[in-house]
Amino acid sequence: MIHSEFINKYNNGEIKIHVNRSLALRVMNTKLLPKRYQYAHIFWSWVWILSIPAAIVCIIWVKWWVGLLVLVFVTPVISKATKKSACQFMIDHALEDQEFYNYAIEKGIIICEENKRQS
Repeated sequence: MIHSEFINKYNNGEIKIHVNRSLALRVMNTKLLPKRYQYAHIFWSWVWILSIPAAIVCIIWVKWWVGLLVLVFVTPVISKATKKSACQFMIDHALEDQEFYNYAIEKGIIICEENKRQS
């Protein structure tokens, strides 16, 4: 599928896009994406990493149950959201840049599937 067809089908909801999460996370650490995507990913990765010591600090100095809530609920949510946003960045940049789209398709980062029509 060529890039313009990809854009049209995506905008019309005619295709379903699967993103290989591990490959997307690897690409996030390269210079293939614009700085705005890289900086957003770096920021939220640090928020996720620093939420663990923040939870420990809450356990020790605030209230133990607040830190436990942060550690059990907030930290995994931030981690999952960071990974999910990396996948969305792949789709967004593939829509913007034909060269990146071709690269992502070739490397298996993005896999497009036609939506099944319901009768």
